Amino acid sequence: MSAASARKQRGRFVPVLVIGPEGSDDERLSARLDGVFSGDSIARTVTRDLPSTLGRSSKFGSVLCRPEKGSHGVATLAGLIEEIRSLDPAIPIAVMVDGMTASEVAACSRLDVQLLLSAEDLDDEDIVARLRAWADRRRGRFDGELFAGHAGAPKIIGHSPAMREVAAWVERVAPSQATVLILGESGTGKELIARAIHALSKRRKRPFIAINCAAIPETLLENELFGHEKGSYTGANQTAIGKVEAADTGTLFLDEIGDMPLPLQSKILRLLQDRTYDRIGSTKTRKADVRIVAATNRGLKEEVAAGRFREDLYYRLSVVPIILPALREKPEDIEPLAHSVLEKLAKTLQRPGLRLSHEALEAMKAYRWPGNVREFENEIERAAVLIDSDEIALSDLKLSSRVDDPDLAALRRLAPIEGPLGETLDQVVARAQELRIRHALEECAGDVDRAADLLSIPAEELRSRIPDDGREG
Repeated sequence: MSAASARKQRGRFVPVLVIGPEGSDDERLSARLDGVFSGDSIARTVTRDLPSTLGRSSKFGSVLCRPEKGSHGVATLAGLIEEIRSLDPAIPIAVMVDGMTASEVAACSRLDVQLLLSAEDLDDEDIVARLRAWADRRRGRFDGELFAGHAGAPKIIGHSPAMREVAAWVERVAPSQATVLILGESGTGKELIARAIHALSKRRKRPFIAINCAAIPETLLENELFGHEKGSYTGANQTAIGKVEAADTGTLFLDEIGDMPLPLQSKILRLLQDRTYDRIGSTKTRKADVRIVAATNRGLKEEVAAGRFREDLYYRLSVVPIILPALREKPEDIEPLAHSVLEKLAKTLQRPGLRLSHEALEAMKAYRWPGNVREFENEIERAAVLIDSDEIALSDLKLSSRVDDPDLAALRRLAPIEGPLGETLDQVVARAQELRIRHALEECAGDVDRAADLLSIPAEELRSRIPDDGREG
């Protein structure tokens, strides 16, 4: 294809439509955009001409809004966004917030927009990467890498609507200073999302410090977090800074915060409220300029109800909750994830032809992956290392020896009584039924008739199923 025809091809899909009031064009921003995109890749319109510009074509990859200056600008912007959505509900919208007050930026963050941009805070590459990614998605050229083009962002694959929603939340919240709580099962990639938030934030050139609250003994966790003064305890031969101090001006990631001991939770609450902390053995209170991102695989509301987690800390942490789906909830991501893992292994193992057979791929799609992406990656790597050929066959995977039936997996969670590894589905069902009957009888104080109503079965049937040690005397 010639250069001229390539430009013509690009011109059929304009990545950016810049919208603003008359006289609002920023020459510096325009020069930056023009310098990266070809001249026919940017369209500009004033607010009053929006219907005739956006309404006649779906060729735009994204909209960049330039609000009016002054207190009425946000109100006008809200109406403008509503109009854009009526013309093109799916188009990504970015808003330039230069010159706005903190309260005006906060008001913008509550609107239906994907990104708040500041020309002063974001590098040219960041702006361009996001606009290009949006354009590619609209063109159907999205390769599944959610944060491609962002320096320092981890590679996260997500074709599924659930992961695209996660990515939208990350892009929306990252430029702010808001505390984020990432929720999800083990192995879903909570730390990767935390790193993405940091990489897309204004603190991206500052430290990202992670600490696993479940991996460190309670007696050592406070020292790891806040550090200590020389002589503060036996063996403290020199002053040591903690993770909080190491993360100053950057991001502190508190992984598995649901496992944090109660005494330490009050100190994290103080850090969130006042941005202050004390080293062990010090009488000097220190300030901390850190953004907190936390994660857990526990249900924190249940932990609060059980008295194991502070309610006030829960609300401080969950300013912006982001819920990561389990791998079984996003089967669309299995194939692109597999390709990504194989591509990496092909380079590491120097086997460029490494691939999955069709049968192996279909089996991986059907499997429930209780260990999520971590288990998924480990299974492919184990098979790739052990096989002699370049194709991973179904027989090379160890999925058949695991619980891969949805009903059986659910029953194992319901009835976690120890049993043989080769247990049949009937045996698991029998144990689950016995456990449910015991629970119903306990809940109804041994009243068989009430328990039968609770279980929606006849009382006589329930009596015949009651375990011997649970029968009425």
